[in-house]
Amino acid sequence: MPTRHILTILSPAWGHVLPYIHLTTKLLASDPELVITIVEHNVLVAKMLKEFSLCSYDTSRLKIEGVGDKDLPTSLATVEQSMKELTAGWLDLLAKAVSGQTTWPKPHTLHMDFNGGGLVVKESMSLLGPDGKILLWCSTGVAACMIHFSEFNHAKTAREIYADENKRAGRSLDDIIGDVCCASNGSDKLDGRILEIAGGIKIYDHEHMAQGAGSPRAWAALLTAGQELAQLADGFFCPTSGSLESAAAPHARAYYKQRGKELFLVGPQMRDDEWEAPSAGPGPSDERLKTFLGEALKNYGPKSVLYISFGCVKVLLILFRNSQIRFSSMFFPVETPHLVEVMIEVLLSLESVVPFVFVVAGVMASLPNTTVDRIHASGRGIVCTDWVDQKAILKSGTVGWFLTHGGYNSLIEALSQGIPLIFWPIGAEQALNAAMFSTGPRAIGIELFQIRTGTQLGPSLRPEAPKITGTAEDAKTEFQHVFKDIKRTRGETLRQNAIHIGDLWREERLDGEPAQEIARLARF
Repeated sequence: MPTRHILTILSPAWGHVLPYIHLTTKLLASDPELVITIVEHNVLVAKMLKEFSLCSYDTSRLKIEGVGDKDLPTSLATVEQSMKELTAGWLDLLAKAVSGQTTWPKPHTLHMDFNGGGLVVKESMSLLGPDGKILLWCSTGVAACMIHFSEFNHAKTAREIYADENKRAGRSLDDIIGDVCCASNGSDKLDGRILEIAGGIKIYDHEHMAQGAGSPRAWAALLTAGQELAQLADGFFCPTSGSLESAAAPHARAYYKQRGKELFLVGPQMRDDEWEAPSAGPGPSDERLKTFLGEALKNYGPKSVLYISFGCVKVLLILFRNSQIRFSSMFFPVETPHLVEVMIEVLLSLESVVPFVFVVAGVMASLPNTTVDRIHASGRGIVCTDWVDQKAILKSGTVGWFLTHGGYNSLIEALSQGIPLIFWPIGAEQALNAAMFSTGPRAIGIELFQIRTGTQLGPSLRPEAPKITGTAEDAKTEFQHVFKDIKRTRGETLRQNAIHIGDLWREERLDGEPAQEIARLARF
């Protein structure tokens, strides 16, 4: 008989949903008296059910409540409608759950995705009542969670500026909010101040936000809504652990404890079978890709392939504080396509061949046909323009490096297989990930600097950073050095660090700190 009930709202974004799916199965396993209801838009429910079907769990204790039009086409024109349908459906289901109109107990805790949860947190609190708890689900590392959602209050800062006629300088409140979010330093302009990422890494304020997909102004609504949720929530939970964020994790625990907030670091979340070490298994199902990887293995050996992907996001939701929705570019360097060409030029001309797979999927991602033809004619690379099974590629044993935007799910998938990374941050929290995970004796990757653009150009506090110009010439030099370094002592050191992290996760996931945190979360 269930005695505890968690009700969850998830953004219709797969990177937010996937780790929560695997966390759900572990929460249910941890507490036999727990039931969970997940509310999601119907556009993603079928994909969720497919992933759940690959997992082992008590199906009688989980409900997936789809809301909205399941036939709504996935396009920029329908994103606003889908989010309105999701939040309206959530409030309707929450009202029924708290009033006893369902067979399960009244929810004792709400899990609310930072993307969207802030839009309905006040209404949700009112419906839940004073005895219930709300936790913010942040599908990133805890350092990024802190600096984006807890250390600043962009809306409050903007209102204070707007109230002062001189500081307002003729701007609307929305304009000021955009300026404050672009600065992300507690003011409305970049001024060279130093920000400290949890755990001690220091960066200039202009280094905080990558701009490969355009101005960070597009993130204003997501940040302000997430910050409102963070202020009202009883705590936070993230798919990270102290073994990954060794400096940030203890700092974050002390930080939130001092503020009366709970923090649960539940560890990286994947299916049980995905934790297996890399092997020469079946690999991806795409025959063309499988053939290329097989040839690379034969000609260049294991772990010889560079895998390049900036993610396969189809639509990115940006939620504005007035509940309207605008859009940002996908996680592809649309602001610097000439630097993508420079990278390809270097890869095709290296004396010591680095075979590569370049996944170019998503609305904004593309390469000129002439470039694709040149890559294929060289025999050194292959371009995939459709979705590929990234996990299967990384597990195949042929991939030695992953050049990535630095999204959190990609980082976890690579490290679980002991694969180090080359970071080309595009937006969101990716610049923070690049700074954190390419620094210090436990670094697991290399950050590219000459790919920066916009206000991110300028000096860096990173000791290994060159003079950053963002020119094609300097980017070419950097690519040449990096692609040589990955085959040298530096590359081997980073690989061993990545392997060590993956091994630690495998050891601790069943009875280590993450398992203990999951048990604590299930009973909160």
